[in-house]
Amino acid sequence: MFKEHPKGLLVLALTNMGERFGYYTMLAILALYMQAKFGLSSSATSLIYGTFLSLVYFLPLIGGLVADKVLGYGRTILLGILVMFLGYILLALPSNADNTGKIMMFSALALISIGTGFFKGNLQALLGNLYESAMYKGKRDMAFSIFYMFINIGAFFAPSAADSINNAVLAKENFIYDASIPKNYVSLNDSVVDKNTFTIAIFQKNTINIKTLKDSTNLIDKAKKKKGIIFQEDRDNALFKLKAAGLYQLTIAKMITLPAQMVSKEEYELLESRKVGDKPAKDALKEKINNVQIIDTKLFGDPNNPEKFATNFGEKYVVQSLTKSYNIAFGVACISLIISVLIFLLFRKTWKNVDKTHKQQLKDAKDSGINSDVVILTPAQIKERVIALLLVFFVVIFFWMSFHQNGLCMTFFARDYTVSYISPLHSMIFSLFGIIPFIVFAYGIYLATMGLFGNKRKPVPGIILTLIGLTGLLAYYFFVIKDITNTIKITPQIFQQFNPLFIVLLTPIFVAFFTYLNVKQKEPSAPKKIGYGMVVAALGFVVLMVASIGLPNPSEIKGVSETLVSTNWLIGTYFVLTLAELLLSPMGLSFVAKVAPPQYKGMMQGGWLAATAIGSYLVGVLGTFWEKLPLYMFWGTLVICCLLSAIFIFSVMKRLEKATN
Repeated sequence: MFKEHPKGLLVLALTNMGERFGYYTMLAILALYMQAKFGLSSSATSLIYGTFLSLVYFLPLIGGLVADKVLGYGRTILLGILVMFLGYILLALPSNADNTGKIMMFSALALISIGTGFFKGNLQALLGNLYESAMYKGKRDMAFSIFYMFINIGAFFAPSAADSINNAVLAKENFIYDASIPKNYVSLNDSVVDKNTFTIAIFQKNTINIKTLKDSTNLIDKAKKKKGIIFQEDRDNALFKLKAAGLYQLTIAKMITLPAQMVSKEEYELLESRKVGDKPAKDALKEKINNVQIIDTKLFGDPNNPEKFATNFGEKYVVQSLTKSYNIAFGVACISLIISVLIFLLFRKTWKNVDKTHKQQLKDAKDSGINSDVVILTPAQIKERVIALLLVFFVVIFFWMSFHQNGLCMTFFARDYTVSYISPLHSMIFSLFGIIPFIVFAYGIYLATMGLFGNKRKPVPGIILTLIGLTGLLAYYFFVIKDITNTIKITPQIFQQFNPLFIVLLTPIFVAFFTYLNVKQKEPSAPKKIGYGMVVAALGFVVLMVASIGLPNPSEIKGVSETLVSTNWLIGTYFVLTLAELLLSPMGLSFVAKVAPPQYKGMMQGGWLAATAIGSYLVGVLGTFWEKLPLYMFWGTLVICCLLSAIFIFSVMKRLEKATN
């Protein structure tokens, strides 16, 4: 794979992979963390999430300028790693769910975005410099595809790392993950509106502050819209569900004294989601729920005092277990950054000779008298190239606005509209122990049949890898899941592993296919690939539109929807979006490296990321409509945006291809 490439490619790819592993571990749980710890609404979470993403991708524009004009690429990259490290440390530190906790979180996100600004674009510019010599220029597209695959290897392991940490910390208390518990716990601390008496009671830390409102429909409507206000009946429902959840969790932990009063999984599922509003199902278990006795009443309180029991259980589960697991997961990013910086520094000699800005290259050329690799453009050529880049940047804004819903609204869809229990056989594609053997198996097939990245076939190593992967799959089946009879619980963030998984699996196929087209002189230009990518992205959200037909709107559900869809809808969406990403993102990076005027390389790589930043901010803006639009209309908006972007880029294709040539 790396045989015909400079050694620096592997070093820079591994450096980026380590940093991206930590970043995507954090990103997989960020929205869930904000809602679980601070009780933020979907709208507030969306705005914070979108703003953070926009800063992460906008600040490389400034980081590129710093590298181009002041520090150079290598030193700016090291500065970025240090600043990011400080940000992840702040997130990893335990804090209370108060203003101090929020200040720590916002400060951490600011440091991470600033550090990423110094790091990300300049690492890509340094990679582009490796391919400036005549020996390597024709391999630039392939290099960025390999580089992009390594990004996604890091991203692939991230959701599983976050998931494993969540589950391990909860398992210490004999708990399992339940998305409804943080929602219901937060509701206990919200203000409550009684429709009949128009009384608002604020329940927080056993303090009750009662204010009586006038008999006014307008006041009730305002109260309904106000942050932190729910109706009394909704709070009672949340209280009942939290108590039921607590009793079910304690049943699992074997802390309930009477076997006849244990809450089974089937009984709890009736209360947790689909049938919570169904009085016969609720009443059938009410007596049991209300009379269960607990071994340790000091820890949780008597269940016959539902307010105290639910509050104590919620605090134990959300504050002392779930939030703690998020802090530990954030700490993983610190470790990954240490590994990244060690790789970057220990193998510095592989990239040191290209760590030069255009100004430094011109100086070297002047001192030596000859340097054929230094390119000098006329002002007209610079203008033409910059305009071409700006047009592409405009298009990719809408791709990232759509694609980055994976950490926000697609995660909400996974949590609220997708089944959370799967069969043991189905779990093979959700578990690393099932996926990794499959990846080895697939790469063995690639080597044995078509070779990797356009290289010659290698049947013997390919057959060996195929047999190793097949053995791993059989071992996982017979020793892990064969005898499991119960369904398996999954968490919402685990779906985010499918995009990088598909990147890793499909990159060799894409590269081999385009290498074949290149040999036949039929390979589409980078701008055309980007246009095709926008069309495919639209098809990805068509899948979610179809899945959303018949589902209630987000504003109509309290917690989890009564109607849930198969996990295959989200997996299918991620597959199609990955096809779009492979057509667009690595080709876009290569396009920028190829077209950017030499004196603005860092800044133009930052410009690509700044376009991503605008799209990422729009992720949050669009997310504020999550509870305002019907589901099919929400996904339909993304379909329309992607199609309009595709139409635009094909309308300016001649101009873009001229700049490329």
